[in-house]
Amino acid sequence: MKRTTLFAALAAIALLAGCATTAPSAALAPVPAPVASAAAKDSPITMANLDDFLGRPGVVVVDLRNFEDRFNGGYIIGTEALPFFQFLDGRIATRGKVDGKDSWDVNLAKVNDGFAFANYFPAGNTYVLFCASGTRAAFVKTILDAKGYSTFNAGGFKDYKGPKKVLGDGVYALPAPAAH
Repeated sequence: MKRTTLFAALAAIALLAGCATTAPSAALAPVPAPVASAAAKDSPITMANLDDFLGRPGVVVVDLRNFEDRFNGGYIIGTEALPFFQFLDGRIATRGKVDGKDSWDVNLAKVNDGFAFANYFPAGNTYVLFCASGTRAAFVKTILDAKGYSTFNAGGFKDYKGPKKVLGDGVYALPAPAAH
């Protein structure tokens, strides 16, 4: 008799568990189609809606500012740091010159086809790029787009007002390079 009662109780619990409904989880809006323009003003993913894409599978948000900028000005939780001037400049591409100064015109740049793009930008992901103002992001977006990546220029860190902002200390400075 005890076994029958135990079996009946377990069956009732299983039946009730199967009938229970759970609230549907909020569906994520689809990632928009990338736009050809590298300008942040044309991007459907911006600093205003960046939180909708942070932490999503297959979406990588990349901060192209230097480490010093991140430590001084702050950063956004959930972003990857890949500093343009400290790492990518001269490696992913060598910028051309205008009047003796480095230019952000990608048409003047020499892209390094030997750069290990797949190591830093694994295929199959969507990349949302930002920097201080959107200029570096536009430059890198154009290069990645030409390599077949799905990218967005979200603009500048200065425009992010979301809750995932961590403020910097404002006093960090990289040590001066050692003299040889």
